[in-house]
Amino acid sequence: MDKFKTRIGVVSMATLAMSGSVAGSAIAAISKSFPNTPISTIQLLSTLPGLGSLIITLIAGQMAMHVSKKNLVLLGVALVTAGGMIPAFWNNSVIGLLACSVVLGMGVGFISTLNPMILTEEFEGEERSSMMGINTGMTSLGSMVLMAVGGFLGANNWRHLYWVFGLGIIVFLLVLFCLPSDKVVKVADEKTGKQESIWTIIKGLNPYVYWIYLAVFILGLAYTAYMANLSIIIMAKHIGGTATTGAINSFGTFIGIFAGLGFKYVRKATKPNTLAAGFFFLVITLALTYFFNNIIALAIAAAFSAVTMVTIMPTATFMLSMLCKPEQVPVVMSIFAFINGLSSAIAPKIISWLHVPTGAPSFVFAGTLAAIVVIILLVTRFEKKVESGSLLQDAPVAQD
Repeated sequence: MDKFKTRIGVVSMATLAMSGSVAGSAIAAISKSFPNTPISTIQLLSTLPGLGSLIITLIAGQMAMHVSKKNLVLLGVALVTAGGMIPAFWNNSVIGLLACSVVLGMGVGFISTLNPMILTEEFEGEERSSMMGINTGMTSLGSMVLMAVGGFLGANNWRHLYWVFGLGIIVFLLVLFCLPSDKVVKVADEKTGKQESIWTIIKGLNPYVYWIYLAVFILGLAYTAYMANLSIIIMAKHIGGTATTGAINSFGTFIGIFAGLGFKYVRKATKPNTLAAGFFFLVITLALTYFFNNIIALAIAAAFSAVTMVTIMPTATFMLSMLCKPEQVPVVMSIFAFINGLSSAIAPKIISWLHVPTGAPSFVFAGTLAAIVVIILLVTRFEKKVESGSLLQDAPVAQD
């Protein structure tokens, strides 16, 4: 029963992990209410949550070394709820709306950073891996519900869209009563007995942790190239426009929910190369979209793109949890969340600096990156070595 309650607490917070994108669907309507405000300023409502989240990922790990993770999650849910609901009744100022977006994003930052920490602490082995997959599926489900209900509420008046964040009150209560209280694990220096600084902990991390960080960063570049150029490809192929792109993305999200909930079966089929399989799914996504000119092929590609994220993100966090010591988890997961958010945010700039044109060339670039990662993972048998424990610090050398 206690494990069941813990699962409820963990997956409930995951439903708010993508809540920062909800207001994006009302940008056009909001801009009409503020005709003297540049549209570029109104568009910040959909990007500022990402900035707020990114800031929090930098400090959430360090805070988790001093404050209970459960209390920090409750703080995060409270920030999402407050930042989301306040615009429902205080909405005459663009500055106020933007400030609420930042607050909402900060709450998302706490949730997305602390969620894998709690999963690592509360679950072991394959159960941990399975829960990380379910968690990803619930994130997609939460996003779909928030977008659908928010769109329904705000159909006639965009201000009513923000009432959808009342869901945060329910999540707060579920976390409060279902998530077990945790003790703060302090890392003390063996010689002085004083708590180690975050920089000391980072220097003591297993160097193979950084290989996973690099893989996640590459995923951010490649996946963002796909999402940012999908509508361009669809229009260039003359098979649709914005509505078609939205429908294809929605289909992918729908598939992602089931893939996440059934992640343990995906893992059974791909183990011990689940991470490589995830990047291979991305190669399939990009190839189908690049070579085929019909909606069915693009919808299948979108399904593979959803399975890509459901496969890679839980596997990456699972492998990180295996490579680090329990007291290092807050720092490791905080850095992971920061890199994940940063890579997606700066991907367009990096692709531009590399002089990769938009549209089809970006797909070739992303596909090449993903294929290289697949080859390296398979040749080095990296994932198998992580799961066998041979890459742990001070571990005995595995005999092949």
